[in-house]
Amino acid sequence: MNFITELFNPSARFQNRYAEQILNRFQFLPGPSERVALASRWVEPRGLTAMLAAESRIAVTGALGMGKTTTLNYIAWSLAHTLRNQAEARVPLFFSAGDLHAQALPRITDLPRELRLSQNLAVQCPRIFFPNVFQTGRAVVLIDDADALPPDVLTGWLREFQNATVIVSAAMPLDGFAEFRLPGWHDGDIQTFANKWNASNAAAFFAALKASGVPRALSSNPMLLTMLAQIWQPEQPLPTRRAALFGQFAALVLGDADETLKMLEGVALAVQRDKPASNEFLAKARGFMRAGKNRTAEFTHPLWQAYFAARALREAPSLESLREHWGDPAWREVILFYAGLGDAPELIDALRSHGDVVLTGHALAQSLQAPPSTVTQDLVERAWADDGSAIDALSEMQIDSVVDAFAAKLKDKDPVTRARAAKLLGQLQLDRGIEYLLPQLRDVNADVRDQVVLSLGHSRTERVIEPLLVSLRGDPRVGTVDTRMRVAAAQALGEIASDKAAPALLVDLQLGEPEVRAAAADALKRVNSTLILKPLQSIATSGDASAQEYARQILAVLNSRE
Repeated sequence: MNFITELFNPSARFQNRYAEQILNRFQFLPGPSERVALASRWVEPRGLTAMLAAESRIAVTGALGMGKTTTLNYIAWSLAHTLRNQAEARVPLFFSAGDLHAQALPRITDLPRELRLSQNLAVQCPRIFFPNVFQTGRAVVLIDDADALPPDVLTGWLREFQNATVIVSAAMPLDGFAEFRLPGWHDGDIQTFANKWNASNAAAFFAALKASGVPRALSSNPMLLTMLAQIWQPEQPLPTRRAALFGQFAALVLGDADETLKMLEGVALAVQRDKPASNEFLAKARGFMRAGKNRTAEFTHPLWQAYFAARALREAPSLESLREHWGDPAWREVILFYAGLGDAPELIDALRSHGDVVLTGHALAQSLQAPPSTVTQDLVERAWADDGSAIDALSEMQIDSVVDAFAAKLKDKDPVTRARAAKLLGQLQLDRGIEYLLPQLRDVNADVRDQVVLSLGHSRTERVIEPLLVSLRGDPRVGTVDTRMRVAAAQALGEIASDKAAPALLVDLQLGEPEVRAAAADALKRVNSTLILKPLQSIATSGDASAQEYARQILAVLNSRE
């Protein structure tokens, strides 16, 4: 956008300055660490671009620390980067539900209210700018923590945005939105992150994760892996439990500032008890807090509030301060950090007596206490009955005997039982389960083989790629082609989305059976690699009609990143 255009066009002038403010606002990763450019550390979640290209209403979901807010921040930043250079580019509008008043949500006609624009920039906004942006379909509305708004209020507000793309973050799926659940990082993502963070030490850091036995519950979580990278020192073991990781990271930031630590503990417990914190604490918070509404302060992430609150409660002589909150989701992470900060037999016994076996399982995973067999067995039974929360608890507990028990059912005579066992081993996402799943690729039952392939696609290790490529190619010693297996393998490779699978997928895009071509095309839309662009461009001009059409579709998705 040139100087002359800005001079005679107030909307163009405002648009350029608006883009600059968005770029500055989301330039750095949030949190109590050195200022790190978001774009330099960004690892795109697998499948995000394909979802953004396919849907206009998207809810980004995931557990705490998986990067929901960071994903929205990056989308806003990247759109603003394009907006600064292209007059008709899409325009990001970022709202945080915590900053909004549910009874007076901003309408299109009175924007830029609630967009956190500087006063100087707000007065430069032409009245027609935002109405025109919505009317022309250029608006991309981003709402962080949308599930904090009452559902009926959110639904009514979104009627204002019928011509806009709306992307929200939420803990759980929302009605009317396509869910994009953040998949967590596998080995390839970790290696990409490590190279971006510190290329010269990337291999050593990755080796340290393996040598220290850092569980997938930590290394697959972007926030926790970022903290691991920041505290890592050569020749020093990394922490394997979340509370220990938070303790080491806090010590790195605070040093010997015990007074600040005690302040953060007291403030966190007060905020946890719904008492607002004054913004006077910001000056001493060392980046663990940020400005809130009405001259208040809040923690930069809910996990930091929970950690410091749990530290404060550890000073109490009994569990009475926690007992009244057993069933309150807002206190769940406080309870889990409490379990991880030291011996917790009284807490574990209290949770068991309360009857919350899933929370008990998660608390056991955080603590140093060995899990009672009755808890494990109860969780196993619930998991077999398809209770997702029990599966999550068992995954975090990482009990070898549980994996072995499910694996034993892979030998059952009943194919339904074998398929259920394969499904559970995939949902656990533990590397030990891979050893049992790989031989079952040769199961005599097609349904079981499909489930095994699907479960391998959920794996967080890239060692499953070669076996899946073998399944995609098929066994030349067999006279018939197992198209069904080939389709399943292409779909699984799409879940992993590694560029190592791209050459084989490109071949099947051109030469595979119709069903395999479609699956290969969907998989390639998820591969975040520039290496496939030239082959796809070639196929788009020289392949047969079907291959050309698929290539054009994939290129349209990949080019939508720009």
